[in-house]
Amino acid sequence: MGADSYSGLEKLILGPFRQGLRAALWPAIWTLAKLGVPPNAVSLAQLPLGVGIVLLIEPAPRAASALFVFTLLVDGIDGALARHTGKASDYGALVDQVSDHVREITVVAGLAFVGGLNGGLAALYGIAYPLLNFLLYLGASRGVRAPLALKTWLTFYPFLFLFLWTGTNWLDYAAIASVTAMGLVSGWVLWQLSHRFEVSARE
Repeated sequence: MGADSYSGLEKLILGPFRQGLRAALWPAIWTLAKLGVPPNAVSLAQLPLGVGIVLLIEPAPRAASALFVFTLLVDGIDGALARHTGKASDYGALVDQVSDHVREITVVAGLAFVGGLNGGLAALYGIAYPLLNFLLYLGASRGVRAPLALKTWLTFYPFLFLFLWTGTNWLDYAAIASVTAMGLVSGWVLWQLSHRFEVSARE
């Protein structure tokens, strides 16, 4: 079982979806490979794209929504490009994760800046998001995989798109649900890891 930051259910659901997405994005992956674009450069492209999303939230929220979707597609290309070009590595996976986290936190901070999200909730989200992914990775590397992790693509993204497309703002409630879910799963992983450590110490 490889170490990553996905729960068991996510891997089950996302496996077929990612295969289909990879097939749909194959022309872009092939073109980037032919142009010699490094996978890490694709990962790092999320940073300016995240800033672009924030800048568009107030003047053009639907454009911000479209750019957000494009950024998620970019996030799905870097790993496929790395595997296609034989450049997959732990370092590349780290660059991908850090870029993803910075982009996510940038967008959440931007939502707070324009008044769409409570600042305190945005700060909690910014702490809980990377902590959860780190603990899921740490757990998987030690044989502990959470059966279910209600990640932000399930608990926050739908309401983010609702806000950007219609102006209906339930982002505070979505952030509360997301932070609570992330906290519960993080606590479960920590409990499992501590239990394994105690068992290993006895042996």
